[in-house]
Amino acid sequence: MTKLVTYGGRTLAAVLLLALIATVAASTSRGASSAASVSPLFPPTAPSKAKWASVIAKAKKEGSVTIYSAQAPTSLADLATAFKAKYGIEVKVNRQVDSVMVQQITAEQGSGKPVADLWVQASKNYTLGAVNNRWITAPIGPNFYAKGFNRKTLLGPGPTAIVAAAVLGMGWNTRLYPQGIKDIPDFLDPKLTGKIGVPQPTSASFIDWYLWLEEIYGPTILNKLAAQKPKIYLSSLTMMQAVISGEITASPFVPGVALDQKKIGAPIDFKLANKGKAWNAPFWGMILKNAPHPNAAQLLDDFIVTKEGQAAVQHYAGAVIPGAPDTIFVPPRVPNLKNFTPAKIAAFQARWKALFQP
Repeated sequence: MTKLVTYGGRTLAAVLLLALIATVAASTSRGASSAASVSPLFPPTAPSKAKWASVIAKAKKEGSVTIYSAQAPTSLADLATAFKAKYGIEVKVNRQVDSVMVQQITAEQGSGKPVADLWVQASKNYTLGAVNNRWITAPIGPNFYAKGFNRKTLLGPGPTAIVAAAVLGMGWNTRLYPQGIKDIPDFLDPKLTGKIGVPQPTSASFIDWYLWLEEIYGPTILNKLAAQKPKIYLSSLTMMQAVISGEITASPFVPGVALDQKKIGAPIDFKLANKGKAWNAPFWGMILKNAPHPNAAQLLDDFIVTKEGQAAVQHYAGAVIPGAPDTIFVPPRVPNLKNFTPAKIAAFQARWKALFQP
């Protein structure tokens, strides 16, 4: 079991619980902040050209920016390349799963020695914990005020903004399973027993995927998947690689970049579940208030929500603005906050372990 990092004498779980209580009381049922509730936290209008030019100039003097993100490593590398080509600023990338990043961020904030400038992750309870602890400052870039960016649904909680979405679909090895997969129930084929992969629910976003399965395919779907004796993985990328290598035959939790692998001849195909109405996890972009490179952090966060930035970092993944090439534009799924109190997270993980790792 992962040890919880303490901050200010409190465990992260305690911080998140306080945040959840406060936010549930103030939130609407859809969990997203309304324009009225976020307006005090964000400047009411985009920065003037002169002010934004000053931010860019200061960012260039800072010379680099560090992003901690759970997005795909190749896409983060593409983002870094595109950003440096445009602004001449180096992007240092720390790619980790949410549960690892939150410990790193908590340790940095607790020690007063921050490294991260921008934190991008898909677990809303971690987002709420950061907001409650006042670690975050609002993005002010002009693209957060652009017509294609829906401020009503993409801003919040607190001074955070949804900047992308993870869209997971179904992948299978075309040599080992040429008939292919049409929807989640196909993973119950006896021929796939012991040959599929599923994620370990180490974060709220992964837990939400399992809850979505129960919402769409019924309350017994997890029992049926567990009966298939799946192999357990920590990320969608490792499952995609396992499908390609033949370590497993298929997985219902594979990223869209599998299509790139298909293009270069890898034996994999990809499809969205539920007739294209697939599960997705919003990625919240959070600029750390004590970021070592605050202007470069603002500039990178703003760049991410441009068509150019979305095309780079969300290649075959969920975009938050329409029209970005080779992306999937999806309304972000907003998880039900009541499902992610520390007690309910622990209860689900115990239930999952009893099913999948008895």
